[in-house]
Amino acid sequence: MLKKTPPRVPRPDPAERILAAAIELFAAEGYASVAVPEIAAQAGVGLGTLYQRFSSKEALGNAVFRHCKRAWAEATLDVWPDDEPPEAQFRTYWRRICDFAECHRDMALYNERNPIGHAFDAESLALREELDRRSRAALRGWAEAGAIADLPFEVMAAMIHGPFQRILELRIEPGDRVALMRATGEAVWKSLAVSRPQ
Repeated sequence: MLKKTPPRVPRPDPAERILAAAIELFAAEGYASVAVPEIAAQAGVGLGTLYQRFSSKEALGNAVFRHCKRAWAEATLDVWPDDEPPEAQFRTYWRRICDFAECHRDMALYNERNPIGHAFDAESLALREELDRRSRAALRGWAEAGAIADLPFEVMAAMIHGPFQRILELRIEPGDRVALMRATGEAVWKSLAVSRPQ
């Protein structure tokens, strides 16, 4: 009797492997610290294959930026609970960024890096401006509703994403991170919220 050969599992496209390798390395070490040959080796491709897909390190950096930011936006902002009050919107957003980080830690770590480390091409710049506009609109809505202090956008963004990034960077068990993220979300909202007289 002939043995059946198991079906061949196709390897991901080289461009996908290169992108995944770059995300992992940029998240861990930062764009400036990673050399292109390291990315090629991590992806299991030759330098020629990498440069056929991405013309330069900066082109690859922009592709990583767009990939990570679009994935984050899809997971967090694309279906926004407009009809909910500000606190519910914040809790939805916090839960979504925590879920995204749990499933895509490298992308989440990369997204929290500032500065990214390379110049933005026109497409990346347009995406950054669009996501910035949407984030500003949400926070402005919370302030206009009187739910949070009316602070500069950069301050509010730092109050939300600073603690998130710190907990995300900790090398701890996933279950411990979930509990810390939950407690951090509560603390962040309390720090943003305008206290109401009893």
